[in-house]
Amino acid sequence: MEGLLAWLKEPVVGKVIFAKNCSLSIRSKVLVQVAGSHGKELEFVQVNSSPRTSIQGKGYGEGDLICQALSKSEVLRASSEFIKVTGKLFMPDAAIVFTGAGDGEFFDVGRNVGKVFPTRQFLGPVYRSPILGSVMSAARKCHVPWEWIAAVPSGWIDTRCYRCEIGLYRESLLDSHKRVQDALGYTLENAIFDDLQESEPIRRIMSAPIIVGVSGTLGTKTGSFSEDIRREASDLTDRLLSN
Repeated sequence: MEGLLAWLKEPVVGKVIFAKNCSLSIRSKVLVQVAGSHGKELEFVQVNSSPRTSIQGKGYGEGDLICQALSKSEVLRASSEFIKVTGKLFMPDAAIVFTGAGDGEFFDVGRNVGKVFPTRQFLGPVYRSPILGSVMSAARKCHVPWEWIAAVPSGWIDTRCYRCEIGLYRESLLDSHKRVQDALGYTLENAIFDDLQESEPIRRIMSAPIIVGVSGTLGTKTGSFSEDIRREASDLTDRLLSN
């Protein structure tokens, strides 16, 4: 909850969509009330967890969550763009970093320049197809060596936080998650990188973002929240889970 509270305290933030895909029951009205006490509008969106997440990886679940949120959220339906943030994280310089330039602003982590097993050099196009990617996954289950068939990503986009116009997302990124094969090294970060290659009107940010919180994917922690926010977050969690 620390990340959410930090965003609610951010002056430039007006509306927050809290999308949840786990089955744990919470008192969503408490979230709306807390947001209101900070002068913000919060929309709670419950989405369904896809069984394919356990097969294809965490990135599939993330993309599926956004896809469902776009279809269910009244706030998004009335908006032209959004800033996506992983739930536990806060980006203190978002108001400065995201300038509104182009149809989207993404942190470009970089291109792949490493050496790989010879056969894998020809697999780039394979992982750009959901069907062929599934064939590679099936081949791995049949004990084909990982180093023969694993993906060779073109590059990475940092998916923890980005700004995107809804039109661009629907046109270029709505199905990116369907190609994710985490176990074979083709993540959502790689799929989005590939799908943005043809998107000229976007702004690529080459410097690493300052992000506070614990990454759900890596389990790494950067920076720390204030004692006040940690205390408020603990209290909020108790209120959300109480009957």
